[in-house]
Amino acid sequence: MFLTAGVAGCTGEEKPQQQGGPAAKAERTAVAPQRPAPTPAARLGAVSLPAQPGPLVDLVARQVKAAGTVRAQLTTNGGQGSDGVQEQTVVQLRTNASPPEAQLMIVDKDPDEPSTTEAVVSGGVIYTRVDGQEQRPGKPWVRLSRQDASNPELGPFAKLLTSLVDQVERTLGELSADTGLTVVRHGTFKGEPTSETVDGTPTRRYQGTTKTADLKGGDKGVEALTGLGLKEIGWTLWVDDKGLPRKFEAGLATPQGMNVRQSVTYRQWGDPVSITVPPADKVHLIGS
Repeated sequence: MFLTAGVAGCTGEEKPQQQGGPAAKAERTAVAPQRPAPTPAARLGAVSLPAQPGPLVDLVARQVKAAGTVRAQLTTNGGQGSDGVQEQTVVQLRTNASPPEAQLMIVDKDPDEPSTTEAVVSGGVIYTRVDGQEQRPGKPWVRLSRQDASNPELGPFAKLLTSLVDQVERTLGELSADTGLTVVRHGTFKGEPTSETVDGTPTRRYQGTTKTADLKGGDKGVEALTGLGLKEIGWTLWVDDKGLPRKFEAGLATPQGMNVRQSVTYRQWGDPVSITVPPADKVHLIGS
């Protein structure tokens, strides 16, 4: 994964927690705050799309927040000497929530190690399960957060836990509209926008490039690939007349033969979403 994650981190502001005991378990149960009702795309007014990346991104960001929810799908193709689909993720996401709230299904199609990961992000906490396996008898879900990873009792396992949190956060960032907007904001348009239909919706299609040097301080993957000689990211953004993104594609190629292309499709802006934290008795607590 290489795109710059634009959403807020999935950890939020959490108070220090004590391990073990009913009180601690109750404290560690995420409670999603009330959010404004979403606004279906059909009820949003048409807007005039700016001709420069910065103003366009500002407008789209406002409309994304106004819609409040979205369903999206991310497809990642390629890699080192590979042309096949590596990973496919679908998500239901609240775009008016901070920290983020989302429900994800991540399908890794690596022929050597295929896997399916489910994740729920709510209240600054990540709940995840892989291939339906149980962490403990009767507990297929595990609760992850950076607060959990800071537990000194975990020892070397803390590094693995942190890596899992990073993976879910990065994937959520790539699925959010903010990801593409971060790249576009620092980029340059190539040619004039054109009219194109995406899933039956008329859009304006913008093409451009962004220098990786202008994305420093963002995603660690971008910085690592920059060190391998990656100079820029090519991208295409489709925006409808309500100022909502309908599709975003980005690609890169390094001198070492790393070729990756990601495509995010956005649907059902402002429609109801179902983001459900698993029952407490089905969740394994790290360190318990």
